[in-house]
Amino acid sequence: MKYKVSFRKIQIWFLISSIILGMTGCTNELPFPKEEMQSETYPEEEIRNTGEEAAEQSNTNEETQQDIEAVTEETQGAAESDSTQDVAEIYYAYYTLDGKDRKLYLEVLDALKQRKKDITVSTVEPDKLKSVFTCVMSDHPELFYVDGYQYTKYTVGDMITRISFYGTYSMTETEIEQYQKAIDEYVNLCLAGMPGTEDEYVKTKYLYDYLVEKTEYDKEAPNNQNICSVFVENRSVCQGYAKALQYLMQKSGMVSMLVTGFAEQEGHAWNLVRVNGAYYYVDATWGDAFYTFTEESTSYLGEMPPINYDYFLVTTKDLYVTHEPDGSIRLPECVSQKDNYYVREGLYLDEYNEDKLRLIFEQAYAGNSGYVMFKCSNESVFDIMKQKLIDDQEVFRFIKNQGESIAYTDNRKQCTISFWI
Repeated sequence: MKYKVSFRKIQIWFLISSIILGMTGCTNELPFPKEEMQSETYPEEEIRNTGEEAAEQSNTNEETQQDIEAVTEETQGAAESDSTQDVAEIYYAYYTLDGKDRKLYLEVLDALKQRKKDITVSTVEPDKLKSVFTCVMSDHPELFYVDGYQYTKYTVGDMITRISFYGTYSMTETEIEQYQKAIDEYVNLCLAGMPGTEDEYVKTKYLYDYLVEKTEYDKEAPNNQNICSVFVENRSVCQGYAKALQYLMQKSGMVSMLVTGFAEQEGHAWNLVRVNGAYYYVDATWGDAFYTFTEESTSYLGEMPPINYDYFLVTTKDLYVTHEPDGSIRLPECVSQKDNYYVREGLYLDEYNEDKLRLIFEQAYAGNSGYVMFKCSNESVFDIMKQKLIDDQEVFRFIKNQGESIAYTDNRKQCTISFWI
């Protein structure tokens, strides 16, 4: 807005100058500055595991959950003054922005949803446009047809006077409609089986299980950077898994956002979610046991459990052992373990306890699961558990088939141990 005021001042100055020159009889003309334009294109960032060492990673700007909520409350009024739209709480990234950036967020979102071209946005900062575009794409997996954006900046001298924005798309209108129809069929079938409960842990676990069981990890899957790969092809990579889980959770009224960064020095994507009032991280890609279990981590590969829960509703501390966000969006400090899978399922051990171990094995036999998984509270407990159960072979005190070998896998980073029984 400031440039408009100064622009008027410039116009007035030139008018006065012309009058003075005319009065003195001078016929020289001072040219009015012309607006110049320059266009640039930004693709949506793709997450691909190349196996190469990642570049230096930026530090993540961490805040506690309370800090994020405080930011939300402080900027709520400013946002409402800029827009009459009500934005659902499920869109986490939106609520990390201040009032002016929220207005820009809504402008970009509307342009992408309506496939508008050359709209003038309320910023003259290209970097601000880029960061807000990232927030929009992190909040909205339904924009599966967006592969980036272009902007044109108009300048007078060195001053940017305005910026026009328009999205770039990977599909035609007809293709978008066809894919959306197929997505709706998948999602409606999935949600039809959703447990009728208010407990968001139960609902999130149902969606996680459903997604992992029906999706195969495949680097060659088409549309593997968006939800179409999961909902239409049933094959994807990390960004497809994460956006699909996000889409299902949002359709169920729950908070979920795409998080991008690195995992073991490779580009990766996962989710920030809010379950029963607390924030957690979920990595659905690593929930696919066939993706996470390797020869190095498994002594004997028997019938594998179909789903791994090591990264289902975990804390920041647990996640950061292997994952590092890229810092593009402010994230809360996830500290709650209340709805961690192992805690909720009674599979969390803070000491070597024979009675609790026996109960865990008995419940596994009763449920015909074929395997036992549990988590230790820290590495010290993990080391003791592994020493007694595996090295000292005390695990045979809890299994039915005496005299037979038993397969197991262990993950020291997450302090988990699994046995096939």
